[in-house]
Amino acid sequence: MPGESLDKMVRASLEVYAPPSNGGTDPGVGVDTIHLQFNPAELALVKEAAWTRHHVRSAPRTAVPEFTGSLPRVLAMTVLLDGADQRGGSVDARVTKLLECCAPTENSIDADQPSPPWVRFCWGDFASVSFLAYLRTLQATYTRFSSQGSPQRAVCAIKLEEIGGATKGQNPTSGSPSSRRARTVVAGDSLQSIAYQELGGAAAWRAVAELNGLSDPWRLLPGTQVLLPGRHDD
Repeated sequence: MPGESLDKMVRASLEVYAPPSNGGTDPGVGVDTIHLQFNPAELALVKEAAWTRHHVRSAPRTAVPEFTGSLPRVLAMTVLLDGADQRGGSVDARVTKLLECCAPTENSIDADQPSPPWVRFCWGDFASVSFLAYLRTLQATYTRFSSQGSPQRAVCAIKLEEIGGATKGQNPTSGSPSSRRARTVVAGDSLQSIAYQELGGAAAWRAVAELNGLSDPWRLLPGTQVLLPGRHDD
């Protein structure tokens, strides 16, 4: 029956969490759940990887790009709010709840660590769009009003950006091989200049030479890549 299928429909929601009190990567306790009246008709999920390509004017071939990091997921959706199910028909309180996700909480201000709450979009077992995030953009367009000027319907464009956090085994100060970086040699580079620019001291050139197995550390070919030691590499 049509009524039964409607009752079984899974509704999407936005879970709201207190921001971490210690500046960590785990949220605080859940403080609210914003239930969406109507499931979004469309979700737009964007994930990008950042790469840098160093150009060398005298090189006959382009250099291999350097991976510089994984960018956060961004989820965009449009949500319809309708006050027909409430006495007075106003959607102002529901829009205000969303607006509060863009402002620091009172507890975070009192702790001298002002931060808006963290959120997570949830819809059944839809895992790829369910991640801890902050509400980056909210645009509310009011489309219906009562004769007294009360907003009765609003279309809200929402954009969430992933909070992220350190991935296991990827601590940049761990000294593991994964913490190393590569530098593309350009004309005029020397091991001393690379060590000074990338590691903070020209004396570190010996560690760079040893890591790359350079038998002649004074000859560097533009366009080649030099592996840089991690901060705690011996």
